[in-house]
Amino acid sequence: MSDERLYRELCDYIIDFLHDDEASLRACALVCRSWVPASRTHLFYHLKLTGCPCTKPGAGWAPNTSCRRIYGTLLSSPHLTGYINKLSVNESRIYQPAHYRWVSGEIMFPQLLKKLHSLKELEFNFPVPGSSDPKTVWSTMVFKDISDAMSVLNLEIFTLRQFAFSTLADFVKVLDSWKNLKALQLDGVDIMTATHLSVSALEHVLDLQVPSPARTYENGKPAFLERLLLRSNSSTLLIPILLHNRSPLELSNLKSLVINTTSENYGHVLELLKITPNLENLELEIETIFDFEAQLISHGIINLHLVPFLKRLSLHFSLLLARTDPIPWINSVFSTITPGNTLADVAITCVIDKPPPTLTIQTLDNSLAQWRFFDDLLTQSIFTPLRRFRLDFALDSPIGDETLQQISNEYIKQLRNLNKRGILEVDVCEIR
Repeated sequence: MSDERLYRELCDYIIDFLHDDEASLRACALVCRSWVPASRTHLFYHLKLTGCPCTKPGAGWAPNTSCRRIYGTLLSSPHLTGYINKLSVNESRIYQPAHYRWVSGEIMFPQLLKKLHSLKELEFNFPVPGSSDPKTVWSTMVFKDISDAMSVLNLEIFTLRQFAFSTLADFVKVLDSWKNLKALQLDGVDIMTATHLSVSALEHVLDLQVPSPARTYENGKPAFLERLLLRSNSSTLLIPILLHNRSPLELSNLKSLVINTTSENYGHVLELLKITPNLENLELEIETIFDFEAQLISHGIINLHLVPFLKRLSLHFSLLLARTDPIPWINSVFSTITPGNTLADVAITCVIDKPPPTLTIQTLDNSLAQWRFFDDLLTQSIFTPLRRFRLDFALDSPIGDETLQQISNEYIKQLRNLNKRGILEVDVCEIR
């Protein structure tokens, strides 16, 4: 009876619960015509492409790759492109590089990108190189074809992992492709050029993308970024592009920033924080050999007063006893916080290695005193919004050596006030 049927909206709602069950979604799409749109919405929402290894070395490339199959499907059923919102290119499992067909090397791939008019998120995952191997880099022609294809998309999220741009101009060209970009994730992305640029060289790079200094954007504005992840060995080149007044990205609305911090880019990171007043989440991954004392003297500290809306702060660093002690630097950073702050969550990950024989009792006592000062600082009334303090110790010690376990326990004992307040969370693990 027609009056006993479920409304189509209710059927769609039920099918939504199967969003991660591909077999069930395929079955639902075959039930009736009215179930097809809801089923296809989830089946085609996230498209994943992987490269194709040659089945027999020397036999040539396999013609039936995933890229070609998808391209053929969209040619015959162009209405399906409206369902595809995310595309992931995953090429992280390559066992025989000499007999592997890269997705980005497919002649059909740029044409496929141009057909995805509803695409909002694009992700490239390349293999992590070995210690002596270079990162993945596209040839000049491949880069031109793919970058031209990406420029017609209206992306909101772009992710690139373990990749190297041939030139800084190529990097700028990619950034300049989208005016509605909300999130940019560059994980292990480098530039195969010099590590530093003069002001004139930086202007020249930007001039390569724009015919005149009077830069014009769609609707008169650049892309307003909300989330940025930047892990790069070339951040001394990349950050100045982001800081420049002709940058294709506007960072004043940035809400989340994850960035690796080195002695070389520390000054640039400080400048970056000056133009991100709306930051709510900040994660700093500080290099092992970072000289906290020298940077404190030469460049200063991170001023939390510049980010009044910060809710979560995460720090990753190494504590090299009798060599490098980051706690005085951290105390100086937290001392810059002002009344009315919103900091509710602090997470610190500390890697401790075996101390050298030169470590003295006085040096250890001085370090413990700094941790006690840190504990007193975080339990002052100005830190009333703080609801969670997470401390993770990663012990890099020889098997059977309990020295670092004892030292980390001493550090934890210094945080009595945080423990009494009930916001202290501690975890200790060993790494090899």
